[in-house]
Amino acid sequence: MIMSELFDTRGVKDDAEHWDALAERVAREAARRSRHATVGSLAASRAGLIAASLLLAASLAFMTMTWRQGSRRPAPELGQALAPSDDVGRAIAVTGGPPAIAALLFAEPRRVEGQP
Repeated sequence: MIMSELFDTRGVKDDAEHWDALAERVAREAARRSRHATVGSLAASRAGLIAASLLLAASLAFMTMTWRQGSRRPAPELGQALAPSDDVGRAIAVTGGPPAIAALLFAEPRRVEGQP
């Protein structure tokens, strides 16, 4: 087989009717699939409605239990763990406000591991 035979397109229909029919089939199939994949189809089935109701009830119960247990603020350790590594970002995250300008100007820079 020579290269020109490998890429031979004489058997491909290249007329407007062929492409219009193909586009129509693709559009029809896409519309059919989109009707079946919507949230409305989930709510239309009884099992889907029951599952959604149970998930809603469970989430409300979980939120109520956490609200009754106590503090609305996260633990300070969590704030320190999630704070940025740079001095300014850490000061803002941990203290809740920006650091004083003098503290930034006269603070000794932290050493990064592996650098002199």
